[in-house]
Amino acid sequence: MSSMSIAECIRAGYPSVIIQTAEEMRAIEKCYDVAKAYRYGLYGWSCTKGIFKIAKEKNEEGEYDFVEKDVNPDAIDPLDAMQKGSELSSGNYLICFLDFHHYLRRADVLRAARDMFEKIGGIGVHYIFISSHFDIPNDWEDNVVSISLDLPTKDELKSTLNEMLEDYRSEIKGNPNEMDELVEKASQISLGLTITQAENAFATSISKTKTIDLPTIEDVKAQIICKDGLLEFWNTSKDVEVGGMQTFKKYTRQRLLAFSDKAREYGLPYPKGVLLVGIPGCGKSLAAKSLAKQWSVPLIKCDLGKLFGGYVGDTETNTRKALKTAEAMAPCVLWIDEIEKGLAGANSSGRNDSGVSSRMFASILTWMQEKSSPVYVVATANRIDVLPSELLRKGRFDEIFFVDLPTEDERKEIVNIQLKKIGRTFEQEDVDKVAEECSGFTGAEIEEAVVSAMFNSYEDNERELTADDIISVMKNTNPSSQGIMSATVDSLRSWAKNNGVRNASSNTMKKEENSESSNGHARRSGRKIITTGGDNE
Repeated sequence: MSSMSIAECIRAGYPSVIIQTAEEMRAIEKCYDVAKAYRYGLYGWSCTKGIFKIAKEKNEEGEYDFVEKDVNPDAIDPLDAMQKGSELSSGNYLICFLDFHHYLRRADVLRAARDMFEKIGGIGVHYIFISSHFDIPNDWEDNVVSISLDLPTKDELKSTLNEMLEDYRSEIKGNPNEMDELVEKASQISLGLTITQAENAFATSISKTKTIDLPTIEDVKAQIICKDGLLEFWNTSKDVEVGGMQTFKKYTRQRLLAFSDKAREYGLPYPKGVLLVGIPGCGKSLAAKSLAKQWSVPLIKCDLGKLFGGYVGDTETNTRKALKTAEAMAPCVLWIDEIEKGLAGANSSGRNDSGVSSRMFASILTWMQEKSSPVYVVATANRIDVLPSELLRKGRFDEIFFVDLPTEDERKEIVNIQLKKIGRTFEQEDVDKVAEECSGFTGAEIEEAVVSAMFNSYEDNERELTADDIISVMKNTNPSSQGIMSATVDSLRSWAKNNGVRNASSNTMKKEENSESSNGHARRSGRKIITTGGDNE
């Protein structure tokens, strides 16, 4: 699809232009502006009205509206419209064919169109096909150019919202002095929507809250854009806290500054994103949710498995559509969870899936490299060995972080967060005892230990939870880092160390924490050492 504008296509003398958009009226407005600029006439065609002239006239309120004049119902059939479309005027003009894609299976229509393209190319007539979906017939490829209608600008959305506010001014609540700022923010949030979609979001906000409610507009936008199921909108209204990861938090606070207009003027590009690699259960996914919450932007989750289609070409189409949708939600955080599972087949050279994974991988890589929109990618991975090496080089992600098991200080923070979630607080001495006991535990395992202790105390006559309850659960728990995931932990730590990958925490694990028994205490060697007797006596 070309990036040319309607005006550029007309100046270049294309006999036919296809505008793929669901915004029919807005496309006609753009055609009207082009026709007016070049002093062309403007006509339209539909299967219900035939051919008609498009003009602008003042209504009773003094505003200009589009009107249809000189309607010719004899040209309802698309074959007649093709032939009569070149005989409407002796001057230059555009004729907009609406929903013409429904007739592309008719051989006589296709033939008539080709004949007309040859005829109108030199007489200043241009056929404009406006449809939401238009597959260009092979026979037309040399005579037409397909373009997409750019989404509304912030100024266009602001104008639309102001018009709606003017119509319902008597019903709008709120401080008039704050309205301009709300309009500005609402217009920014609505970027990526069509005019009709934005009107729906604004109308929902006005009808529901009697004012401009930004969360409502954001929620409607998410439902509109993610309705095809390729991406999932995650609500970040709830408090999400991550224990530890101080280096990662400091890094992302710095990157947030680069999304401002001042950063653009300074010359900074939009940040690309980060890859979080580490031990399962240590907060990688939670970090993505927390980041979106702190930045006050939408969180969009991409499950790469949902992009795979059942027919040839579906996967590639779904991938492009998902990436375009993410850009429409910008500024946002795009969370790609367990990216290695979706891209693992990219290294198979087509042996496993006919190259589908490789093509999807190539599309994602190109987009990550070239994107200029404020979409911040947070990808998580548990296994680094199956990821394609091309994904790990600079330029795809701004930084790669290794997420290790929490240190003792981080475990204290995690314990406090988990207690806060259940409405409890402990004395610092008790928090320290719990944190010391759960050495080797992941954040997820600490959370589960607190929940299990709650069940136990509730069963015991609903008494209040104590630190000893949690410690008792932990003593009976074998942390996965010292059991089924011990080899994984060693492998990931070795990879991070050998490749100089930054640790998401402010400091790495203490040396004494690397040799723990299944109950969380330092492991004894099991051998008996004799220190008396023998030759030394």
